[in-house]
Amino acid sequence: MNTISERIKEIRGVFSLSQKDFAEKMGLKWHQIKDIETEKTKPSVDLIVKISDIFSIDSWWLLTGKGSMKPEAVETAVALQGDVLSMPLVSHTVQAGRGGDIGGVRYEVVETMAISRSLFKTPPASTVRIIKVDGYSMVPMLYPDSYCIFDEASLFTTDGLYIINYGNELMVKLLQQDPSGAVHIKSVNPDYQNWIVYPTDQTHFAIIGKVLRIII
Repeated sequence: MNTISERIKEIRGVFSLSQKDFAEKMGLKWHQIKDIETEKTKPSVDLIVKISDIFSIDSWWLLTGKGSMKPEAVETAVALQGDVLSMPLVSHTVQAGRGGDIGGVRYEVVETMAISRSLFKTPPASTVRIIKVDGYSMVPMLYPDSYCIFDEASLFTTDGLYIINYGNELMVKLLQQDPSGAVHIKSVNPDYQNWIVYPTDQTHFAIIGKVLRIII
C-alpha cells in the first residue's frame, strides 16, 4: 500500500499541478510540499482536511489508502478550461537513440504544459504525461526538442511508438512484437541501431508508456 505522501503526489498529478502551484493552493511554501512528498515531514491534519475540501477527495482514502479517490476528483481534473489542457511535463528527456543512463528511470512531474484540447477526441486519463525528445534516431518521425504525449502504462498493447527503458536508458522507439513473443525495437533513422528482445533475454527491458501524440 502506498503512503499518504505518495497519495498527495498522486492528487497533484491528477490535477496537473506542479509542487509550487499545489503549495500555493494550500497556502504553503514549495519546499514544504517537497518535504512531505519525500517523507521528510508528515502532513498535518489541517492540511489533509484542506486537500479533501479543495479537491473533493475522500479523506478516508487520503489518510489510509483504503477505498478510492472520488470520481468527481478525476472528472474535475480533466474538465477543460476553454481550448487548453494543462498536462504534466516529466523531468527527464527521452533519448531518440542511445543516451542518458538514468538507472531505474525514476522521474517526477516538474511542471505543466499547455496543450490544445483539439489533440484529444476525449479528455485524457490522469496517467497521460508529456516528455521531451533528444537525439536523431527517430528522424524524420521525431526531431530533437519534439514532445511525446504518452500514457504511463507498462503493458504492450499494439505495435507502435513507445517510451521504453532498455538497458537502463530511457528511449522513444517503435515496437513490434512477432508471433514468438520477441519484441523488435526499431529506429526510424537507418544510421541507428535496432534491437530484438527475446522472451529469454536478460537485458533490462520495460515499457514506460505508449505514445498517443507527438508534437514536432
